[in-house]
Amino acid sequence: MEKVIAVVLTAILFLTVGGISYSNDLDFENRANTFVNLLAKGDFNEAEKFFSETVANALPTDALESAWGSITATLGKFNSILETKVTEYGEYKIVIVTCNFELGTLGIQITFDKEAQIVGLYFLPPQFKATYVPPSYANPNTFTEIELIVETGDWKLSAILTLPQKDKPCPAVVLVHGSGPQDRDETIGPNKPFKDLAWGLASRGIAVLRYEKRTKQYGGKSLKEGFTVNEETIEDAISAVELLLQRKEIDESKIFLLGHSLGGMLAPRIVMNTGRLKGIIMLAGTIRDLLDLIARQTKYLASLDDKIDEKEAKQIEDVENEVNIIRSLKIEKNENILGAPGSYWLDLMNYNPLETAKKLNIPILILQGDRDYQVTVEDFKGWQEGLKSKDKVTFKLYRGLNHLFMHGDGKPNPDEYYKVGNVAQEVVEDIAEWIRK
Repeated sequence: MEKVIAVVLTAILFLTVGGISYSNDLDFENRANTFVNLLAKGDFNEAEKFFSETVANALPTDALESAWGSITATLGKFNSILETKVTEYGEYKIVIVTCNFELGTLGIQITFDKEAQIVGLYFLPPQFKATYVPPSYANPNTFTEIELIVETGDWKLSAILTLPQKDKPCPAVVLVHGSGPQDRDETIGPNKPFKDLAWGLASRGIAVLRYEKRTKQYGGKSLKEGFTVNEETIEDAISAVELLLQRKEIDESKIFLLGHSLGGMLAPRIVMNTGRLKGIIMLAGTIRDLLDLIARQTKYLASLDDKIDEKEAKQIEDVENEVNIIRSLKIEKNENILGAPGSYWLDLMNYNPLETAKKLNIPILILQGDRDYQVTVEDFKGWQEGLKSKDKVTFKLYRGLNHLFMHGDGKPNPDEYYKVGNVAQEVVEDIAEWIRK
């Protein structure tokens, strides 16, 4: 997948809050379908007329054409629109147009303002027609899977408990997602890293609970005024821990939390909100704030072809300017910036994962792949240096593994996430051994 789309796919999408009356949903549905059909026909000049002035400046015709070209290069020829769904969020209408391509499907999330102009465009992670391949190190004969519900107030999230058939009560792990609207398996292309971990660990006598992320299951309905990582991630992770405590098959003294990417970054904060965890496992958890990661990833993706053209330089400049605006604290909590409300950034700016981890007195396992361009070895070394005085922390760096803890070759890039693979067996073995100890 090329650079323009890769940047979009790593974004978090939220919207500001308001309230206004609308024309009927069918009008917005038809308008969204018309826009997508213009993209499919290659009429990008006409499609751009649907944009607000702000979006038109940020995504000019050539950039829109490049973005669509990246999609078709990845998914093949556009075939048809499969379905269109409309939801309302404050003063906005959010329309998701699901498209069928030669090699898979893609959701295009289009946000309209009250003038029916497009003020937000987001390409959801594509779903490839290539099927998931279970890891060779998992033995389905050794475990069962039980459908459950993780409840936080009115939010009910579909979940699966992967339970070993023997040696109960057994230790258990709650899996906490990375950024963006993730499903219970952290599906990306044909790969399901959370399913790999669940099946691999359950084959080794460790139960695993995984669940739909709130922003995945409920979409825009989950975005309330003042939205932060508490609503996005932390509350539901705690509810998942509480759910395990109710299960007689689980040893309540041996419940662990495994966070990947954003989930790893937030793991220390989750611990501070519950006293029931035996330990935490952090897979590619950044030591720096999310704003640093966004700026750095934008530059890296733009440089994948060893050059940064004028359009990419402008994109980098725009991201850096928005980062600086957030850091200046001159934002309102409901203001939409860098794809998230001001409340989201203001909250994260007050959270230091390293300093929080220093306060913990439970075992911590920190794992990192050396081919990860999203959260890098530099972050891993920061954890090592910052926690070197704590005797309950274990570190492991893996050669040749990317952000999904899968093997890859060459210069790390987003394309490899869409090639069939599995979480490396050595990662599963190391986690299982650490838990048993």
